[in-house]
Amino acid sequence: MAESELQRMFNHYVALPHGAERIRAKQEALKRSDELDDLGWRLANRRNLALEEFFHGDKAKALPVIAEYIEIFERNLANGRMVPTENRVEGYLRMLDMALEVFETLPRLPMEQWRKMEEKYWSAMQRYRYGKADYFQKKFNQLLCEGSVQEAEEFYRMWEEEQQTNHDQVVDCEGCIQYFRVRHALVQNDWDGAVKEAQPLLGDDPGCSQQPWRVLHLFMTESRDRGSRSGVKEYGKKLRMRLDWDENADAMELLAYDALFDLSHGLKAIESSLERVLGKWDHLQRWRNFLETSLLLQQAAFVQEPFSLTLPKQLGCYREDGQYDPAQLSQWFYEEALKIAQKFDERNGFPYYQNAMEKARAGMKQMTDTTQK
Repeated sequence: MAESELQRMFNHYVALPHGAERIRAKQEALKRSDELDDLGWRLANRRNLALEEFFHGDKAKALPVIAEYIEIFERNLANGRMVPTENRVEGYLRMLDMALEVFETLPRLPMEQWRKMEEKYWSAMQRYRYGKADYFQKKFNQLLCEGSVQEAEEFYRMWEEEQQTNHDQVVDCEGCIQYFRVRHALVQNDWDGAVKEAQPLLGDDPGCSQQPWRVLHLFMTESRDRGSRSGVKEYGKKLRMRLDWDENADAMELLAYDALFDLSHGLKAIESSLERVLGKWDHLQRWRNFLETSLLLQQAAFVQEPFSLTLPKQLGCYREDGQYDPAQLSQWFYEEALKIAQKFDERNGFPYYQNAMEKARAGMKQMTDTTQK
């Protein structure tokens, strides 16, 4: 009876659209599986909820769910209640992998915690004889944040070598693999190489529904940082075309384009999205959104007098009358983004995020100066 009830709850939530409604349904199913103490469903529902939060909700809110999965798996394995089936082991490794990525969104988590999780992940991959590609990728990303570029490059080399083996990998998504190659090429300042690597992601079969939006957004922001107005326009237009139908679309991720070509659209996105951003635990997304908001408002200051804007009351810059000076408001958001960047950089021991802010600001200034001459 319990099995059929939990199966029905599963069938219900997988039929729902991604996002808040599916998250609530998965939370209800998780609660019921706990009440019935059904070990298989307790693990499955936690895995499914963590994945939904990670990809379609608040990435940081996946962390406590991930921690519960890991604790349940390890405890029941130790007391002999659970057999480590292939599916459960794969889920365990996936949760460890996601935990390291969620770490990047929360600056308050100490580096010692990342190191412990990294060691646990490495040991688990060895114990269950999985390939190490996903571990190497996580190391590459973290080492860049720590300013260890040469060491990061060595892990990328090992990642590429691992891709040539027939080992089972924790993540075997072809689209995700290709996106990582694009990002690496851009880190190497190889624009032509990045464009070439991106071609499969922009074709008829990208291999992953998330990657077309991600790679277009990456090229748009990279164009902005390089001061390429034409690049921002090219990739921003392609993103705008996907805005109404791509389930991964986010109007706040178009602010770099809107800052140059459609200020009114960008201001509407800020009004409609900031409360959602503030409600998330994900400080990396908040940092990005605050920085992009600052740069758009900086552009607005060149062409508009003080204007009316509806902002969330919990913002420190909130005004009851809704009247704001765009230059002052831009500076406020920049300073708030800087505070977040400093927390990340203090934790990582290198000014990675502060440098990224300076690059974005310099690129925008370069394009603005060019158009004003």
